[in-house]
Amino acid sequence: MKKNYLKWILGGLTVSAAAVLLDSLILEKYFFDIQNYTIGKQGGKDKLKLILLTDLHFKKALLPHHHKLANTVNELKPDLILITGDTLDSTGELQPMEEFFTLLNPATAKVAIPGNNDYRADASIEQLKQVYQRHNCDLLINESKAYTLRGHRLMVTGLDDFIEGESNTEAALVNVGNEEYHILLVHSPLQQESAMKQVKVINQNRAADDHLNISYIFAGHNHGGQIRLPGYVPKLPNKSGSYVNGWYNDSPPYLYVSRGFGTSTLPLRFFARAEVTVFKYTV
Repeated sequence: MKKNYLKWILGGLTVSAAAVLLDSLILEKYFFDIQNYTIGKQGGKDKLKLILLTDLHFKKALLPHHHKLANTVNELKPDLILITGDTLDSTGELQPMEEFFTLLNPATAKVAIPGNNDYRADASIEQLKQVYQRHNCDLLINESKAYTLRGHRLMVTGLDDFIEGESNTEAALVNVGNEEYHILLVHSPLQQESAMKQVKVINQNRAADDHLNISYIFAGHNHGGQIRLPGYVPKLPNKSGSYVNGWYNDSPPYLYVSRGFGTSTLPLRFFARAEVTVFKYTV
C-alpha cells in the first residue's frame, strides 16, 4: 500500500515537473498574449491603433512564433508600430530581423529605439538603422518625430539606451513644444525617472504654453521577470529598478512596461508569458 502511495507521489511530481518544463520552454515562450488597452482623452471621436513590440531578441534564425507574431500584427492593422529596443539579442544577427520585418506590412509606419543588447550585438547601430529604414521604420536616438495618423498628429520621442548608449533627454526634446498627443519611448523603465526630472527642468525654463506635455511612456527590458513565481520575481536585468510589468505612475505621464516577446540569457519563460500590446489611443 505504501509503495503504491509512493508511486502516486513520484508520478505526480514527474507530471508536474514535465508540465513546468513544457510551460517554460514552449507555452510561455512560443504562445503570446495580446494585451489591449484604451488610452487617451475621454470623449474623443477617433482611436489610433498603436502596437508595442519590445525585446524581440532575434538570435540566429527566424522561428515559427516569429511568423505567427508578424501575421498577428498584420491582422491587427495598426496605425503605428512602436519598438522599444533589444530587437537583436547580444548574440543575434541581422538576417532574422530582416526576414521578420519583410513579413510586416510595408505600408505600416514603424518607430524604434535601441536597447542595451542592440549595442552588444556584432552588428553596429548604423547597420541596425539601415535594416529599419528598408522597412519603413525610423530609429530614434535622442530624437523626436511627429507622425500624422489618419489626420491626427502624434509626437514620438525616443531616447538612447542608458546602459550601453548615451541617453540625452534635453537633445531629444530641443525642438519639441506643447503637443496634445506626445509619447516617450525608453528601453528600461528605470530610465523614465531621470528623463522626467529633465523634463521638469526644461518646463521650468519655458512659458506655460510651451510646456512639454508627455502623456505616456512605453518601455520593455524586464521581460516581466522572465522566470518568476506568483508574487515573486527572483531577478531583473541591470538598471531595471523595481518595475516588472504593467502600468505605473499615478499621474501623467503614465508608464507601461511590456513583458516583451523574446528571451535573454536563458531560453525560458515562467509566469511571464510573451506579449504584444495594443493601445487604442482615443483622440
